[in-house]
Amino acid sequence: MVMEYCVCGMQEMLDSVPEKRFPVFQAHGYFCQLLDGLEYLHSQGIVHKDIKPGNLLLTTDGALKISDLGVAEALHPFAEDDTCRTSQGSPAFQPPEIANGLDTFSGFKVDIWSAGVTLYNITTSLYPFEGDNIYKLFENIGKGDYTIPEDCGPLLSDLLRGMLEYDPVKRFSIQRIRQHNWVRKKHPPSEPPVPIPPSAETRDRCRSMTVVPYLEDLHGYAEEEDDELFDGEDDIIYTQDFTVPGERGRGLPSTLTPPTFTFQHLVSLCL
Repeated sequence: MVMEYCVCGMQEMLDSVPEKRFPVFQAHGYFCQLLDGLEYLHSQGIVHKDIKPGNLLLTTDGALKISDLGVAEALHPFAEDDTCRTSQGSPAFQPPEIANGLDTFSGFKVDIWSAGVTLYNITTSLYPFEGDNIYKLFENIGKGDYTIPEDCGPLLSDLLRGMLEYDPVKRFSIQRIRQHNWVRKKHPPSEPPVPIPPSAETRDRCRSMTVVPYLEDLHGYAEEEDDELFDGEDDIIYTQDFTVPGERGRGLPSTLTPPTFTFQHLVSLCL
């Protein structure tokens, strides 16, 4: 199976800047893509159950991909609704109905809540609910009391309140979120966007792809072997077909020793 290459995760981007958040216009673009992905999953009867920045991947052109369906649930094709009975998502992104231990709950509204916590986090660098341990965290989530920073503005604050509605029946649906003025509004760039950070391993800002490191690991190639490889360059015979003039050749192609290449030579040439 071949899948599109994603250069990094959203959480990695957030951690790469001191503010730990995105500018509003950048967060808006990612959030709209998240809505597209969630709408498609729900249309296929899939409840993700673990929406968070750490499970959102990005390509070099800024396309967002929802990943990690390890705890997702596929609803029965003939199910009457989206009722679920289990959830194993990240605690900070779970809704009150799960924190309070309800036996059944709306799976789609769980994803809406988690998307709301994600939007809250990527625009403020904060979480609506916190706790010293998971028990205290779930206690705070179960109460449903939270505050929204004033600098979010009235439109974003209203959207967050709708997505983080305590009652799942009153909680915004994806269709209602799409019609919200904050989602429909065009947000002009007010500050530079958060760039994709360099690779933590190679410090490559372009995050280029290559199979050479894989080949080196697989076959044990090391940098200290460079000198040995190039010292043996005299053993490589480069040839080409050509016509030898004169009595011996009589205008016929000559026969030369075929070239010899080892795997290490090929790797060194790729480097």
